Amino acid sequence: MSKRKRESDRIRPPPNLVRRFFNLVLNRQFAEAERTLGKIRKRLDRVEWGRGYTQALNGMILTQRSNSDRYAFLSNLDLEDVEMLERSNKEFIRHSEDVLHTDYDRGFFSAWVDFTSLLLRRAGRRRATSD
Repeated sequence: MSKRKRESDRIRPPPNLVRRFFNLVLNRQFAEAERTLGKIRKRLDRVEWGRGYTQALNGMILTQRSNSDRYAFLSNLDLEDVEMLERSNKEFIRHSEDVLHTDYDRGFFSAWVDFTSLLLRRAGRRRATSD
């Protein structure tokens, strides 16, 4: 890796806002999710990585709201399928760290890493409480 710091090393979204955003999207509370996205965007949109990250978040809102794109990852997501979530998470991690991708792309995939990580933590809690 080069000595130049990647944008993602210097700027990260506030974890509490990101968790709130994901929960709002999953609960289909779109107006509040958009307000939360605005707060995240204010902190991140100054750099390409942040623009990619917030564009992925915006896409999550649009996909959940339309609920009709059968090819979109989020529309086909089974929150109970932990193996699929783990595979997706690993794939998103791979893309978010790939130096051949632009900062924008790495930011985009980083948002999906954060989202699938949250879903995996939720699935782990559900599994622990059901045992």
